[in-house]
Amino acid sequence: MLSSPADGRKAYREGSHPVKSTFGCFPGYLQTNVTIVPSDEADNFRKFCLSNPGPCPLLFQSKPGQVSAPTLAENSDIRTDLPAYQEFVDGVPLSESVTDLSHHPWGDFVSFYLGCSFSFDSKLVSCEIELDCAKKGNVAMFITNIPCIPSGPFNCNMVVSMRPIPADLVEKVVGLCVNMDFAHGAPIHIGAPEDIGISYSEPGVLKSDFGGEGEVPPGTVPCFWACGITGNIALRSAKLPLSFNHYPGHMFVADILSEDVPKIVHSAVYPKPMVICTDTLKQRYVSLSENVLSQLNDIESVVTVDHGQRGLEHLLVPEEFTKVCLCLSTRAKTVGILLGFPLFDSEPAEENDGIAGAIYLARALNALDVKVYFLVDESATTLSDCLSACKSKGYVHENNPLIQVGAKTGGLFAEVQFTHLIAIERPSPAADGKYYTMRARDISQNVGPMAEMFRQAERDPEITTIGIGDGGNELGMGKVGESVKNNIPNGWTIAADVTSDYLISCGVSNWGGQAVAAGLYALQTCPIHSRYRRRAVGAHQPRPLTDFLLGPEQDLELHQWITEMGFRDGCTGERELSVDGLSYQQVHSEILQNLIKVVEI
Repeated sequence: MLSSPADGRKAYREGSHPVKSTFGCFPGYLQTNVTIVPSDEADNFRKFCLSNPGPCPLLFQSKPGQVSAPTLAENSDIRTDLPAYQEFVDGVPLSESVTDLSHHPWGDFVSFYLGCSFSFDSKLVSCEIELDCAKKGNVAMFITNIPCIPSGPFNCNMVVSMRPIPADLVEKVVGLCVNMDFAHGAPIHIGAPEDIGISYSEPGVLKSDFGGEGEVPPGTVPCFWACGITGNIALRSAKLPLSFNHYPGHMFVADILSEDVPKIVHSAVYPKPMVICTDTLKQRYVSLSENVLSQLNDIESVVTVDHGQRGLEHLLVPEEFTKVCLCLSTRAKTVGILLGFPLFDSEPAEENDGIAGAIYLARALNALDVKVYFLVDESATTLSDCLSACKSKGYVHENNPLIQVGAKTGGLFAEVQFTHLIAIERPSPAADGKYYTMRARDISQNVGPMAEMFRQAERDPEITTIGIGDGGNELGMGKVGESVKNNIPNGWTIAADVTSDYLISCGVSNWGGQAVAAGLYALQTCPIHSRYRRRAVGAHQPRPLTDFLLGPEQDLELHQWITEMGFRDGCTGERELSVDGLSYQQVHSEILQNLIKVVEI
């Protein structure tokens, strides 16, 4: 039995203690991945590590020809002190593994010691987290679809390691790892392996690329950590004449305890993490801080005040607002925003609610580099002109295309690969196929075929649908259809028949758009969520609030512009600075100011 890391390194050097893996060896001590490159590529690999700190947390970089790592271990020799290595010639592994590199001329090589998740496994076990991989002697590792930031010839996708964690312990595990960035930190992805390009080879077993089998027992959630084998893949991509890497699972064992690493290298300190399941069917989870989760709850409270006395409490779905924000923040790539509620028989037919909300949605999504399309009825000429003018006025980006949807608009999903459709204040057919106002007036002759497109998206597992409404007759409100029928005036007539994956109910639909914008801003300021969203690649660089929410003066100008374009209040029928019968100055401006107060705390 080896009593210390120094004994272990000596045994590996002498070949007297072969091991299948250093997983579970020397509990509590730091273990590192190792990548060794020629000195003329050292700067490029260093930049690769610093740009991709999740998979490649740099703990020590040697000088050219240096074989020791004095800050990590005494009397170490990187050429002999690992149980096994891989040699690469022109980016191709020369053999399965070797145990000694000392026969190579060493004066031109630079060694990089990178943090390893083996360093926190003992911490998990000590906190009574049973690790299946502890019995097998190694973790399963996978090449993902997550691109690393390239540097010079180093250009590859991230490798992750997986540990199946009981669902009720996932949040605890994240909390135990969150402040260990030097050892890959918290998981960069939880659940839904297909989202990061990992597939099942058979039910309950993920197809691994390195290490052990990727078994996911019933009742557990696959949790994925950034992995130092990313350095191995980076060497393959670089095609250097000669380079070396530790053999997967065979690490350099240091003399220092993992808990002492922050004394020698910088390691971020995060707030208390929370983990939310956004999709129970697909097992999608997202992490964020406790204080930002509280902010999201406060944002929702601001916009769920029922000024119109419509019975809003009967339309609310618990936690749905938070899930919408998390879903959009982590998964949105291309979003279609459906809008326009044509209440009136004269142009513009659409009421004024939903227009400003759509602008806020687009603005916030653009700030997250999401492509946005506005979708309106083919007949909505003034609405199209208004949205185009909002782009030229700078309320949203110029590169948000506008699509006018008509009966002959087919094949849209083949042309545009939407990840999400958001319907904001867009009418839904009722059970009889007709479209109604809240007063049960039939407006079917004014409404285009976007509901069928929303239904089609509902059947597509690759598209997430979100409904935003305030009355029960909008797209997505079919999710609470029975409650609408039983609690909302005229409910049995007007209740929406089209459901959605997620539903945001609010006092006025515009507020829903503003709330999502505020929520997305709060999330991107959160260091825990930012790291999760970027998969620990790159740096935390929050954008300013003004990229998400308009200021009070701009918001007033926007509402004045919508009024000048001829859009009317859906309750009063008047062209005035009010929405749903509520004064802009007395109600709507205060909602925005309250949202700003919440996210600026």
